[in-house]
Amino acid sequence: MSRIIKVTANDDYTLLVEFEGNNKVFFDMKQLIQTMPYYSLNDIKNFKDFILEEGAIRWKDVGRPNLSMSPVRLTVDDILFTIRE
Repeated sequence: MSRIIKVTANDDYTLLVEFEGNNKVFFDMKQLIQTMPYYSLNDIKNFKDFILEEGAIRWKDVGRPNLSMSPVRLTVDDILFTIRE
């Protein structure tokens, strides 16, 4: 896959990730946000507050380091690894 060009965060904690070459992946994060690294994303406002950075989706720091690792990032490799499981 090529680089991420657009991401849409939905109210049901899914992401529509669009890549160069018109490839798209629908990525369900409901289980992932229950894990410690992504726990701060349980708040839908935090989930939708991200930027694309260096080939990854990076959520903005939410000021609660005890609930997540900073910064919270999701790379193309993370997405593909999770989909394969």
